[in-house]
Amino acid sequence: MTGPNPEANLLPPTYLGGPEITTENCEREPIHIPGSVQPHGALLVVNAEGGQVLQVSENLPAFLGVAAPEALGRPLGALLGGLTGVDGARVEAQIAEALPDGVADNVQFRVPLHTGAGVAAPLILTAHRVGERLIVELEPTQPDTAGLAYRRRNAVFAMEGATGLVELAQVAVTAARDLSGFDRVMLYRFGPDHSGEVLAEARREDLGSFLAHRFPASDIPPQARALYVRHLLRLTADVNAAPVPLLPRLDPVTNAPVPLGGAVLRATSPIHLQYLRNMGVASSLSVSIVVDGRLWGLIACHHQTPLVTSPELRSTLEELGRLLNLQVQLKERAEVDAFRERLRGGHQRVLQAAARSTAPLDALSDPGLRLRELMNAGGLALHFEGQWRTLGAAPGTADLEALLGWLRATEPGTLYSTDELGAAWPPAAELPGVASGLLALSIGHGWREALLWFRPEVPRTVAWGGATPEFAKDGLGPRQSFETYLETVQGRALPWHEGERSEASALGETLTATLGERLTTLRSLNDQLARSGAEWRELAFVIAHTVKEPVRLIHQFVELFGLRQGADIDPESRTLSQFVTRETGRLHRLITDLYAYIELLSYPALSPVDVTPVQFVQDVVEAVPGAAGRVTVDVSGASGADRPVRVDAVKGREALRQVVVNALTYSPPGSAVTVTVRQDAHSTTFTVADQGPGIPPQYRDRAFQLFQRLVPGQTDDPAGTGLGLPLARKIAELHGGTLSLDAAPGPGARFTLRLPLDLPAPAMPLSGAGA
Repeated sequence: MTGPNPEANLLPPTYLGGPEITTENCEREPIHIPGSVQPHGALLVVNAEGGQVLQVSENLPAFLGVAAPEALGRPLGALLGGLTGVDGARVEAQIAEALPDGVADNVQFRVPLHTGAGVAAPLILTAHRVGERLIVELEPTQPDTAGLAYRRRNAVFAMEGATGLVELAQVAVTAARDLSGFDRVMLYRFGPDHSGEVLAEARREDLGSFLAHRFPASDIPPQARALYVRHLLRLTADVNAAPVPLLPRLDPVTNAPVPLGGAVLRATSPIHLQYLRNMGVASSLSVSIVVDGRLWGLIACHHQTPLVTSPELRSTLEELGRLLNLQVQLKERAEVDAFRERLRGGHQRVLQAAARSTAPLDALSDPGLRLRELMNAGGLALHFEGQWRTLGAAPGTADLEALLGWLRATEPGTLYSTDELGAAWPPAAELPGVASGLLALSIGHGWREALLWFRPEVPRTVAWGGATPEFAKDGLGPRQSFETYLETVQGRALPWHEGERSEASALGETLTATLGERLTTLRSLNDQLARSGAEWRELAFVIAHTVKEPVRLIHQFVELFGLRQGADIDPESRTLSQFVTRETGRLHRLITDLYAYIELLSYPALSPVDVTPVQFVQDVVEAVPGAAGRVTVDVSGASGADRPVRVDAVKGREALRQVVVNALTYSPPGSAVTVTVRQDAHSTTFTVADQGPGIPPQYRDRAFQLFQRLVPGQTDDPAGTGLGLPLARKIAELHGGTLSLDAAPGPGARFTLRLPLDLPAPAMPLSGAGA
């Protein structure tokens, strides 16, 4: 067992001045050191080194015929040797051999003591060791051991033949009642909140049933649960019998209470005794069911009258419990395996889709994959590379981001499940019809990529044995009523089957193995691209501010030279001057476009704003020299052309500007260029038509390649840079749009820029995620 020690914050016992135990502090009661025992047996505390008796229960005379004070300090063998027919020295030697130094405190030694006259009945001695002390218990034999062997054998065969967990539980309680004779035997199963549910019951016909009833976690406080894991059997023979104190109360050597957690005679907590009385129970016995180190459940035996069970019968019931521990594990594992077998086909489909795809979000969100249905969920949200995709009924993006942030902050593992998400993450309480249940899976560590399955609320009625947890106890003591109380539960979804949890865990390992290396590689490449982009931006800056400046100076110098020479310049020099002026201007435009293109490739982030289409075109026309009077805007026949389009203020206008400049450049002087605006439910289109020579269809694809200037019959184009149209298309694609060319035969060209009304969700940088 791991976690905090339940004994770390316990109160001192009342016999050492500790406070009275009430319902307010019962979870701090030191139940393992009661300082007293039940009266149907006697207990001795013996120094393991030397065998001297250090403490005894005050009822020792009824069992050994020796006054309690006279027994103190005497060797255990000598005390036992006072019994007729008992070899005390031999029994003491057997105990020492069976319980050497360092032995665990749940290891027992047992031997019958066939006593003679002067003692109520033949005794059975049971001993275990706690550190340097031997705890020796003496009990009278009981006439209930006849037939134990064959009845135990039959119970074992019946449990092994049970086909499922519920049948196993019923067989176990029936066998336990048959063996013990208790009026009622129940099998509790504990839930994640430690409340217990009666899974099976065998009872007297005249007793009311507790089958399928729930009992609050407070019925068994934490320190009792911890003790139940260590020592599997507890007995209360008579709830009304007065406990017998130890003499002396404290270990005379250590001056501390002796731990009696492993003693079956240990006096029962007063709070628990009152609990049993309120329940109408006079005697009880319970056996722990411990699975993988946790308290899975209890076999609880109740009787209406006092009932002392013999050590032999208790051993049989404990063996039954240990067999049940193993059978529960086997049956649960078999049920989980059978459940997962039904999901195997879906698992394989997911694996194949992930292995074949280079885009996990697209592959796993394919409805045909039925990934949502694989976990019987109402909704599924997938998160890869900073983007969300949902199927079915799932929360909105803002809630999903908040939920994933909460998982990153609170969940160290890779799997989280709950059927009451609102109790753990309060915002889910506002989403009962969508997200009352959550099964969350991290692909890799850190919850960067994740699958989130959701289930809606399913209101249901729960039968409690007397009261819900908040009303399970009051200031006067344990709850008074165990009548059935029906509670309507809301905000809870159908619980996730352990098979679903196991399948999700296996799926996570598969997807991590399949996608993890690929995502890591992509992130590494993204980091390299980011560094490369920074280097390109730096190079573009150098070009723009280092190369453009001398080009600008040359251009201005040649213009100044022409102005100063005026009419005196000869025709040949004038031609050379005009050539230099034209080429430096062209080089200036080329450098500007090259800088814009490199920046777009290396830093493609958008800053969107809303703008009406007409205003969008007018802003572009005003920014293009010579466009006024030549560019007309046609919105006739456009439906809803006043609806805003969401674009990057700078990059969006640059895309349309490049198309307009291209049209003006290749159109005859003075000819008109028309921009036609149209809208539909999803996008806005801007079609720019010129009256130039046109582009033959065979050159349509080359029009958007870098440094392609396609003028029929002309190999050198002094006007264009060969970067404008590729730059415009790249900007359109960043917006989730397109730039296309209508290359119909004949003069003129038509370029159509299509921009969606809403920008696509931006992709998070790959370097910001981790598998």
